[in-house]
Amino acid sequence: MSRPLPPMLSVPEKKTAAAELFRDRHFFNSPVFTDLRDARASLSAPNPQTQPPSSSRALLLRYHRLLSSARDDPCAFDENLAFTWHDAFRPNLKHTSASLRFEKAAVVFNVGAASSRIAAAVDRAAEGGVKEACGEFQRAAGAFRAVGQMMEGEEGTVDMSPEAAAMLEQLMLAQAQECCFERALAAGTSPAACSKVARRAALYYEEAYAALVIPPLQNHFERSWLSHVQLKAAQFNAEACYRYAIELHDKMEIGEEIARLQFGINAVVDAKRTARGAPASLYDSVSRLEQDMNQNLEKAVNENNRIYLMRVPAAKLLSPLPSASLVRSASKSEILDAKAETGLQSS
Repeated sequence: MSRPLPPMLSVPEKKTAAAELFRDRHFFNSPVFTDLRDARASLSAPNPQTQPPSSSRALLLRYHRLLSSARDDPCAFDENLAFTWHDAFRPNLKHTSASLRFEKAAVVFNVGAASSRIAAAVDRAAEGGVKEACGEFQRAAGAFRAVGQMMEGEEGTVDMSPEAAAMLEQLMLAQAQECCFERALAAGTSPAACSKVARRAALYYEEAYAALVIPPLQNHFERSWLSHVQLKAAQFNAEACYRYAIELHDKMEIGEEIARLQFGINAVVDAKRTARGAPASLYDSVSRLEQDMNQNLEKAVNENNRIYLMRVPAAKLLSPLPSASLVRSASKSEILDAKAETGLQSS
């Protein structure tokens, strides 16, 4: 690939306080009580981010299985047992509940967070790296979707709200779709097809950004997150225009080519002007794309002035670019299957 691969976002795992499982008679009388107690205790690390995400996910999946085998009643406990979980993005905020559904949802949230950490750490330039990262991001998307469903009617911290769950699902799908775009480029896929993949990545990022700037998520996430998602939306809108313009040039539709390139460049310039706090490597990636587009624009304008003399349509007259999604959110069974580490990519 001509440009370095930009960074991805990962979700931090939620912290939890110790829970005295013996206070519930269903747990205490379970034949797996000792294993269940030890598994729950393993989740109470002071900083979950210090252990490898694959190890963290294995512990979470084991605890979830034990939890379900010991007691599958989602109702409140009839003893003095309650679970406390901190907000992943604002650890000073926490929620305590005697609901087993809340406990399971928090565990699934952390499964999604661990999957996102695994995906973000993958070397996508290595053989098989893009496919592995794509599968993990789809698994994370499915986990956050499941959290939203499990938390219906439940109280919790903002990170587990329906709005946050939906936003995180869209963000993970955006990053999975971005992996598909990288794979398409590496495979020499046609510019028109790459444009469709890029456009869908942009739409996923736009949906995530739209949720981040309104309540209840507004001001809940760090500014760097908003800038990252904003820049990625602009980047992939520009990539879609750039690839589509290459196809237009081959068809000698120079007027629309110029308009598409100008539209994409403007999207990047506007985002760079307002986005603050994103990784420097992401700014560099976006700037290199802008440079490539400007080179093609200069060439197209010169050719149009000398040869084609075509009318350049106004941006508002351009039809929306077509898109194609190559990803999906993993099912709950796939998320909770310890053997299904990768391979969720549908393409």
